[in-house]
Amino acid sequence: MSNPIRLPPLKETVGLVSLLAHNARLDNPLPANTDFTDDEFKEVQTQLNAFMMLPPSMRPYIYITFSAKELPGLVRVLRTLSRTTQRKAFSTLIQILSLLEDPKRDPYFRRFLRSPHAAGLPNIIADAFVQGIDWLRPSGPGHISSLIITTLQWCDPELGDDKRASVDASIRQALITKMTAFISAADFGRLDELQRIETQRLLGTLQSIDNMQGPPEGPPGWFMNHTYNWLIEGIPGQEECAVCMEEDHTSWCSRCKTVKYCGTACQTKDWKEGHKLRCFEVTL
Repeated sequence: MSNPIRLPPLKETVGLVSLLAHNARLDNPLPANTDFTDDEFKEVQTQLNAFMMLPPSMRPYIYITFSAKELPGLVRVLRTLSRTTQRKAFSTLIQILSLLEDPKRDPYFRRFLRSPHAAGLPNIIADAFVQGIDWLRPSGPGHISSLIITTLQWCDPELGDDKRASVDASIRQALITKMTAFISAADFGRLDELQRIETQRLLGTLQSIDNMQGPPEGPPGWFMNHTYNWLIEGIPGQEECAVCMEEDHTSWCSRCKTVKYCGTACQTKDWKEGHKLRCFEVTL
C-alpha cells in the first residue's frame, strides 16, 4: 500500500504565508527610494529557500495560499517600487511571483491575472527582464521567463497597447532582442536545463505573437485568446464536476468559486483529499 500524501495543517500554511508577507514588507511598504536592509533581504531569502526543502506535496499549498491571501497586496507594493533605487525589494517581489504555482493548478493566480487588477503587471515584469534585475535563487532567468509566458498566456491581450498581447509591442521587441543575446551568450550553456528551456520557450512565444495571424475579421489578440481558452478547457472542475467529471447539475464551491461539483458526495470527497487547504473566500 502506498503512503498517503502528507498535507500541511491549514493553520501552519497560513502562518508561513503571513510571515513571508510580513518579511517582504507587504504590510508595511518601504518608503520611496529605500531598499531592504541586508537583514530584511536575508530573512526573505532564507524563508524562500526553506520552502524548497519542504516535501514537494506541501509546497503547492503554501504558494496557492499566498496567491489567495497576499497576491493583490504584493502587486500593489511592486507597482510602488523602483527597479534602480529599491533593487533588492523589487527583485525579491518578482522572485516570489516567479515561484507561484502554474495558473492551471492555482485558481487564485489565474483569476487575478485575468482581472483588471493585473493591468500593467506584464509590462513591469517583462521590462524588468530587459533592463536587468537580480537573479535570486531558488528563482532565476528561467523562472522569470516562465512568469512572463504566464502573463502572456493568462492575462487579457487587451492590456497591451497593440491588443495582441498583454505586454506592449515595444517591450516585446526589446525582450526578443534581450532573449536572443542572452541565449547566444557563451555562458548560457552553464545554466541548468530548466532555465535554458524556459528562456528559449519565452523567445518562441514572443516570436509567435506577431507571426500567428488569426481570421481577418478577428481581434488582434486572437492567438493569445485562443491559447487562454485552450488552457482553461484543460482544467478539471471548470465545466464539469472536479471529482467524477459529471457535466450535468454542477455548481461552484460556494466559498472559493474556483471548482465545480455535481453534489455533496463529490464535494466532501474532494474536501478531504485537499480542497480544504486551497479553499479561500476572496473578493476578486
